[in-house]
Amino acid sequence: MGLIRQAYLQWKALRLPWRKDVLAGTDLDGNLYFERAARAAQRTRRHVLYRKNISVADYTDQLIPVQWQAWMRHTRSHPPTITELLSDVERRQRLAESVLARSASKQSPPPAIPKGSSPAATTFEPERWEPATASRPGPDPSNKGNQK
Repeated sequence: MGLIRQAYLQWKALRLPWRKDVLAGTDLDGNLYFERAARAAQRTRRHVLYRKNISVADYTDQLIPVQWQAWMRHTRSHPPTITELLSDVERRQRLAESVLARSASKQSPPPAIPKGSSPAATTFEPERWEPATASRPGPDPSNKGNQK
């Protein structure tokens, strides 16, 4: 990050009495997140200034990190730090690597059924099926009136 941009961001982060929006932080893509001071009984307003110009039709939730989404929705009180965002990127990379390793080590599909035998689905005949005569656990049907 350039020296001029860093000085600009520090200036925007100062809470001066005449300033409406105060810079809360930035993400790894360079988006700027601002917080507007609350009036009497209202909570603060939070908004993002995207680094790239995007139209409303192109907006998706994936444009900003989850940590910043939580801050903007007042789920978390403090804005995320750059180290927190970097650790999340590392976690996602490790997860992608483990998924690739796991999919590469998957076993081949189960073997096909030999030609001489047929699966149970083709030999099952519903009209010939009868339930087993084993007794079920539970209350005795002949003792209907004596239940408490």
